[in-house]
Amino acid sequence: MIKLKFLPARFGDCIWMEYGDGQDISRILIDGGTAGTRHNIKAMIESLPEDDRHFELMVVTHIDKDHIAGILKLLKENDLGFKVRDFWYNGFKHLTKIEEVIEEDDEDFGAKQGEHLTQAILKHGISWNSDFSHKAVVVDSDVLPKITLPGGMELTLLSPTPELLEDLKPKWVKEVTKANMVPGGVPPVEEEEEEDEVFGQDIPDINALAQTPFHEDHSEANGSSIAFLATFNTKSILFCGDAFPSQLVKALNIIDPDHKINVDLMKVSHHASSHNTSPELLEKINCSNYIISTNGSTFKHPKADTISRIIKTSGAGTRLIFNYKSSINEVWGINVLKNAHNYETVYPEAGKDGIEIEL
Repeated sequence: MIKLKFLPARFGDCIWMEYGDGQDISRILIDGGTAGTRHNIKAMIESLPEDDRHFELMVVTHIDKDHIAGILKLLKENDLGFKVRDFWYNGFKHLTKIEEVIEEDDEDFGAKQGEHLTQAILKHGISWNSDFSHKAVVVDSDVLPKITLPGGMELTLLSPTPELLEDLKPKWVKEVTKANMVPGGVPPVEEEEEEDEVFGQDIPDINALAQTPFHEDHSEANGSSIAFLATFNTKSILFCGDAFPSQLVKALNIIDPDHKINVDLMKVSHHASSHNTSPELLEKINCSNYIISTNGSTFKHPKADTISRIIKTSGAGTRLIFNYKSSINEVWGINVLKNAHNYETVYPEAGKDGIEIEL
């Protein structure tokens, strides 16, 4: 059994995953959404028996605020109230080549890290990248790292590469500031994010949009995203973070250069932006279920060209799953479109945000 909860993380990602057989359940938390998402995470943790508040893994895929802010808020508390076997996150020290890595006992370590997640991880004594010998979480060769978690979940790392992390280094200060953090360990501004206005869209021409030229993302922060293929028993999920599609295709070709990769669910990269789900990536996988995590605010995701590519490439029976129903994504639920292109949509129950999926 794999059960996923895509929490209402506004325009970000926060994924609570449980896996196991019978009463033996293990948990993974992937990203923390925006600042207010911490309330949802905390409520779910507190709903567990005290002796079962444990995660096999927490992952912060990259430093953009829609992925990191909720985790930062959660870890700010003095008493976490839960345990973590390992925490995957590439901090400043991981952006440099091995011979240049800053030692943790360097007196200037905190300032050079320049961000609060590092401070919180160290403050709470959380195991940090221990699955990678406390080094960077990276694909550094033609052999993809595979980590088997307690309970039998296997994670095959697909992104990032050392080069993609190195590209982020000059932009670090800008990106951590964008993530509501201040380099040098100064506390971030204490405020909850305001809701953004959400705009609707016209009825899309799916055939035309699917044929529009694709241009790949070039954001250094997105390129540094941790992405992996999760496999448990016979089920597999492609967690893309906000990774570059070219890197995902390259990694999937290492798994099998001659055939498509069977995937039961794909967490669409970067909330279905125009630049992170390429035709080549969609052609490389056999998948019918696509989950898009966003309420459509700020960046007006999902983009119509990306949804159109998914529908046309994946073919009949494609399911588009959303963790919000918004004026941006509700157009995909119009029956005339679904009937014409033979796809389905899944939205949260009326009056609720967030969605659960069981595989």
